[in-house]
Amino acid sequence: MADGVDTRSAPIGRPDTGAASANAPQPTWQSKLRGFLSWLKPLSNGPGEIRALDGVRALAALSIVVFHTFLLLQLEYKPWSHAIAEAWYYLSTGVQLFFVLSGFLLFLPYARAMLTGRPLPSAGRFYQRRALRILPAYWVCLAFMIWLSSGDYHTFLPWNIPSHILLIHDFFPRYNRALDGPFWTLAVEWQFYLLLPLLAWGLARIVGKSRSLLRLIGGLLALIVGALTLHALDLYLMGTLPTNGFRADHTVTKYVIILTMGSQGKFLEVFAVGMICSALYVATVEGKLLAPRVTRRLAWLLLLLAGGVIWFASLHTNFSDVLYSPGVHWGWQAVGYPLLVGVGYGALVLAVVWGNAVIRWPFSVYPLRFIGLISFSLYLWHLPILHGQLPYMATSPVWLRMLVILLVSYLSYQLVERPFLRWRISRKPAPTAPTPSPSPAAAGAGSRVRP
Repeated sequence: MADGVDTRSAPIGRPDTGAASANAPQPTWQSKLRGFLSWLKPLSNGPGEIRALDGVRALAALSIVVFHTFLLLQLEYKPWSHAIAEAWYYLSTGVQLFFVLSGFLLFLPYARAMLTGRPLPSAGRFYQRRALRILPAYWVCLAFMIWLSSGDYHTFLPWNIPSHILLIHDFFPRYNRALDGPFWTLAVEWQFYLLLPLLAWGLARIVGKSRSLLRLIGGLLALIVGALTLHALDLYLMGTLPTNGFRADHTVTKYVIILTMGSQGKFLEVFAVGMICSALYVATVEGKLLAPRVTRRLAWLLLLLAGGVIWFASLHTNFSDVLYSPGVHWGWQAVGYPLLVGVGYGALVLAVVWGNAVIRWPFSVYPLRFIGLISFSLYLWHLPILHGQLPYMATSPVWLRMLVILLVSYLSYQLVERPFLRWRISRKPAPTAPTPSPSPAAAGAGSRVRP
């Protein structure tokens, strides 16, 4: 017992944990370095991820950052900006690309369930995962923005801070962009999260036991038509409101508009475009409804469609920014423009997931994927840094602000987002036992998704 371990008391057949730990190989500096370098890299999205979509997400985030940078530089007053009809304003539609990506990725498990006849995923688990994904980083950034704005009495007006905490600030036009401009999209995104399980339940009733892709697409198209109709009604009613002197009926109309449209639209039709792309991906790639060579050819046509829509829509960006404005009349272009943009981005997303290595490669290079993996923090933090609200940033050049944006976004990801992402991954349910392979006759009858 010179080493302090009583070997006689160790149970037979059970390893001596004390001796094992003493004799276990200690980590070397090389293994520690590898572990540290591994920690420096953002977490991947799992073995089933479509890596090229990280690059698409990066494009969405970078387009918003570049757009706000151009606004800061007042490019709208430059002669060349007038020469291209301010087409660079189209960069602001990176928000719609985010919505299409959300519709695509979040609807995947629901589309798989409907097209394979399985039960829908748990709504409670979906809400839990979404909350862990966005609330920690958002609330940290929100707290910092409240601190930065503490000298402005508008910050502490009734419902400004509580509405931001609860992510309902888009129901309050006065507060919608009061603390940080990009926060308005998070309120809309959060409402997508709340609605998605309910929408999926309704779509599952339409599909039933048929596992029919056509029924699912039909239900999603009906959702788009309903969203456009409601948006058109909101804009019509908004034009009937007086700019002052509200009567009781005007007040009711005002609250109906704000409830259904928010401060600048709900973009449910754009989100539904991503859902359609998700259903097509599940049916054609996972369900093998189309041969790979067919989807690869279609991907090139979709790239051409995406390019054409982006070119056309970039020349008509004056239709895009619909805000809650009593007494203002909006044309039909304001109703259809977000859907047009969404169709272009939906074609891009579907081209990437259908395409071959040549199409996916530009979106899969690691520097771009890196931006995509930290894009949520990048989106949250870029505007206050760009506007010089952080200490020592007010007089710094733009290029230095861009570097600080990347650094702060990376630190926000590593210190705030990453721990919750790891915890969320650790709470994934254990894989179930594989289902026995069907007989050849059964496989031929039911292995493919039904059109």
